[in-house]
Amino acid sequence: MGSNSLVLGRPLRGALIALLIYCAVLAVNIHITTLHTPGMKLKDTALFHESQGFRLASRSSVMESDINSTRPRIDGNRSKVDGILHPKELNVVQYHSEFYDLTNTPGGVVLRVRHMVAATSTNSSSRAEGLGLHVAMAGVTTGLQIVVNTTEDTDSDYSVLAVGQHIIFSGNIVESKSSEKVNFTLIPKYPGIYDLYVEEINPMSQFQIPGSPFRLLVKGAPASAALERDEADQLLSCQSVDLVDPRWEDGYWVTRHYAGNQRGTLRSGWVYQRETCSFDIFTKDDLALVAESQDPKRILVLGTSVDRGIFLSMVDLILTSEEKTYLDVSDVAKCWGYMDVQVGNLTVSYQDFRLGRAGSSTAEEDGIECHDNKLAVSTEEVPLLNAIRFLTNMFSEGTSLWPDLITLVPKDKAQFQMIMNAIPKSWNGTIVPLYNFLTKGNIYTNQRVEGGYKKAFSFLSVDHRVQLVDGFSIAAGMRHATQSSPFVRKSSHFHRLCNELDGEMRVCGDTTEMIAQLILGKVIAPHGKHLWEKSLKSLHGAKSLSARIGREFKVCHDCPNSLLPFHIKVRPQPTCYVTVHGIKPSYDVKPVWDGTVCPEECMKTAPVEEIPTQSGSVKVRKCTL
Repeated sequence: MGSNSLVLGRPLRGALIALLIYCAVLAVNIHITTLHTPGMKLKDTALFHESQGFRLASRSSVMESDINSTRPRIDGNRSKVDGILHPKELNVVQYHSEFYDLTNTPGGVVLRVRHMVAATSTNSSSRAEGLGLHVAMAGVTTGLQIVVNTTEDTDSDYSVLAVGQHIIFSGNIVESKSSEKVNFTLIPKYPGIYDLYVEEINPMSQFQIPGSPFRLLVKGAPASAALERDEADQLLSCQSVDLVDPRWEDGYWVTRHYAGNQRGTLRSGWVYQRETCSFDIFTKDDLALVAESQDPKRILVLGTSVDRGIFLSMVDLILTSEEKTYLDVSDVAKCWGYMDVQVGNLTVSYQDFRLGRAGSSTAEEDGIECHDNKLAVSTEEVPLLNAIRFLTNMFSEGTSLWPDLITLVPKDKAQFQMIMNAIPKSWNGTIVPLYNFLTKGNIYTNQRVEGGYKKAFSFLSVDHRVQLVDGFSIAAGMRHATQSSPFVRKSSHFHRLCNELDGEMRVCGDTTEMIAQLILGKVIAPHGKHLWEKSLKSLHGAKSLSARIGREFKVCHDCPNSLLPFHIKVRPQPTCYVTVHGIKPSYDVKPVWDGTVCPEECMKTAPVEEIPTQSGSVKVRKCTL
């Protein structure tokens, strides 16, 4: 009986072994098939994946336990700040990694933007065609076009974005003679396989062109990541060159796989890379050295809540994780007035400065403008005049309080000229007018981008101290990383409050952080970070300095409770505190701006427009009395 059992067991065991071998071979074939592109040899597939830094199982090789270990530890019991209990009524919002996938890579974590979610996966009624949807050559221009469904009346634009493992680049829209077709060009730099997102975007929703994300194969000789890093290190510092070409920023986003070893990346592991220069990246410890230096530095950001993201990114870079624990519930997080943060000799300041609605006139008009029930524009309240008075007052103070660099968003050349007339000729600083720095409107059209470049050229003609920053060139590759990620046009903000990397990142926004790094470098190391570090060593030897716990810093703010009416306070009266524990949470209900009630006759008229803001919708009335 035992002998018969043994005889019967052998064929069964052989069949089982054969079945296991067949399953293993089938699994390998399936895995290879998913990575293989038609017309491409398996050997080439492996080379392309290596050139992009892929392993054949790169995504699955990151275990869920690895991802969980890199997720931020949410601080749910923040209890005291400066000895004061954190009140429960502040309703502290805890931010999770819902916008990012976290991947461990050599050199650190890379935060990967989620480019599509269920809410953006619905198909558009338009379609795409062209060779550039599927195949391209590295360094060679290719194209595609979107055939628009003109039967639907929508406020939509179209977006093309190529996403690889270590590089993101944009499709460039080109002028089209037909409203039924939108043409795009692509110029890939590195060979590899990319997800090509071709989308219909509008302020309320987002749709995938059928087939999106397309699988784009970029052919070419495999790129050497080590050689690319060395070449990036050899390029000039972007902060050391005069930024006077409106298109100077055209480039692409890369991870540390291609970024220069000497330059560094943003905290997310990404950096914006140019063909002609590389950005110097300043760490928290670098900025601690600046704060402890004997040479005071001050940066002033003037703008709307969009531009406030640049200020917040600078604050987030300067402060330690302990110092910014309460940033999300502080006056600094959202201010429609004036604020600054001073750490040692490094000060960053912000003033709400909505020049887009200020016009180009300082004359006292007979007409008035009301925002809801408050008077916003009258013979006494002329927005552009208030902006000029603000700058005049600031520069009337001692020169030690003058900023080294000012950013602002002028409406046009005439307005910018009036602003510059308020700045003394003796000021030896840099003025940076931002342009194309928005998500809404028709920025994703050729006309809007070209219009921004024309405006930039006109700014250059106003003053020799002008240097240019095209917000859209930097933001385009990170268009899915807005405050409403992955929606492109739903939010006007390129930043959001967050809690990533164990509290090291409280403001997430590669776009605003990249511009913050550009501005910091312009002020701190205008001849390049390498020479800055060399000069420090000659002065202090090999001394290194980390941002220490328990250092003093100062926070000042004059922030109203409401954005209404739109207003520029000529002479801010900030409340200040010095702390060694960190930014304080906000307890008080702040007053609104003092203002006059809109005349009854004007309130009886119908609003001419309604504007959405962070503090509610604004009904605008314009009247002649």
